[in-house]
Order: sequence, then C-alpha cells, then structure tokens
Amino acid sequence: MKTYTIPRFIIVFFAFALFSFVDPYMIKRISDKDFRYEFYTTDKKIEPKITKTYYWFKGGLIHEAQGGIAGDLLNDKFIKMYHSNQLAEQGQFKNGLRVGEWKTWYSNGTLATTLNYRKGLKSGKYFRYNEIGTLVEHGKYSSNLKTGRWTNTDTKEITTYRNGIIVKQKETFTKSEKYRIKQENIKLENAQGAQKELEATSDAMKLASYKAKTKEEKAIASKKAKTEKEAKIAKQKIEKATEKATKKAAREQAKNEPKKDSKVKTFFNNLFKKKDKAPK
Repeated sequence: MKTYTIPRFIIVFFAFALFSFVDPYMIKRISDKDFRYEFYTTDKKIEPKITKTYYWFKGGLIHEAQGGIAGDLLNDKFIKMYHSNQLAEQGQFKNGLRVGEWKTWYSNGTLATTLNYRKGLKSGKYFRYNEIGTLVEHGKYSSNLKTGRWTNTDTKEITTYRNGIIVKQKETFTKSEKYRIKQENIKLENAQGAQKELEATSDAMKLASYKAKTKEEKAIASKKAKTEKEAKIAKQKIEKATEKATKKAAREQAKNEPKKDSKVKTFFNNLFKKKDKAPK
C-alpha cells in the first residue's frame, strides 16, 4: 500500500486560508426583562468629544453617556429584539457612535421610526409611524438639530425649524399652543446655552491645568537650580577651607623643622673641618 505525503506548502496554504476566514470579532449577546441584544465591541482608545453620546459595554450591560467612556466601545452591527424574536431596533456603531441608518419597530413588527446618524449626530430625514404603519411625523435633522419643514400628519401641523428653533408656523395656534412652543424654544435655548457653558468650562479647566503644570515645572526647575548653586558654593567653601588648612599645616611644619645652614656657612664649616683634620 502506497503512502502519500502532503507537501508542506499545501498545508501552509490551507492553514492561512482558514485563518483568513476566521471572524475577527466576537459577537456579544445579553438580555434584560424587555429585550435581547446582539452586538460587537472594540477596545480601541479614543478621545471622546463632549458634544457626542457614546455607547459602551461593561459589566454585562450597555451604557451610554455624553462626552464619556468607561468600557469597550460598541462597534459594527447592533441588533435589539423583543423576547418574541421580533426586531425592536437595528443599526450600526463606529467606535461607540451611532452611524448610518437606524430603524425601530413596534412589538407587532410594524416599523416605528427611521433615522440616519453621522458621526454620532442625527443627520438626514426622519420618519415616524404609528402601530398600524401610518406615517405620523416626518422631517429632517442636521447635526442633531431639527431643520426645515416638519409635518405632523395627525394634527396637520407644519412647523419650520432653523438650528433646532421654530422660526415659522404655517397654521394659527391657540394661546396654549403658542405658550407650549415658546416654552419648548426656551428649553432648547437653555440647553444650547448650557452646552456652550459646559464646553467653555471644560476649556477653562484644561487651560488652568496647563498653566498649573507649567508653573509647577518652573518651580521645580528653579528649586533644582537653587540647590545646584548652593551645592556649588558649599563645595567651593570646602575647597577653600581645605586649601587654607593645608597651607597652615605646611607653615606649621616649616616652623618645627630645623633651619638649614646657608651655603656660605656650610662652605666655611667644611673648610674648618678639613683644617682640623690636617696633620700637625
């Protein structure tokens, strides 16, 4: 019986092909008392923007917050279902932000809303339906704010928005409706004012942090320079004191040593010694 050996390059090829088709994501599935969820996440690190709402997964739950992150960001496809397996919501995330078309459904399977997102902000046409599928409201968003003509088919109202604020009302409203619209506009203006104030406060805090850091670095550098200067002065003092003590010791030693005779005196002493030694 013949035995066939599979060439190594074929094994490597199939291993590479198998690896290439492995799903790089790991789908997550969780549920609560009302819905079941299927989604993906990413551990990519980003700098959140204070004007946008981020969605992340942590501790077995999906969380959301404006301008903050505390877990793995939702990324790619997202599905929310009723426990009857009927779709409740479907869309897509990119690094924690809603993007593209998002849809919601009633529990009976009827489409409830359709809306588009761009980098986490509502953008484009919006449609809302009732439970029997009749269009109730439609309009358009731009950077999370209502813009242009919005129509409510139930009340037959047509409202025009600019930057989220009502600028024109086609129909005549009662006093109560005018008051309601006014209060809504006031709330919106207050919310926008609060948002701007929050952004200004955040920027001021960053500026104060930078200034404090710069001041601290200058103080550290100044202290270091002062320490080095004091060390240098102390070293110079020690060197001077050592030199002075050395010179003093040398002088004291010189005083204690016997004085050497001068050359002249030494000459005559030697001369007299020779005479004394001469024979008589």
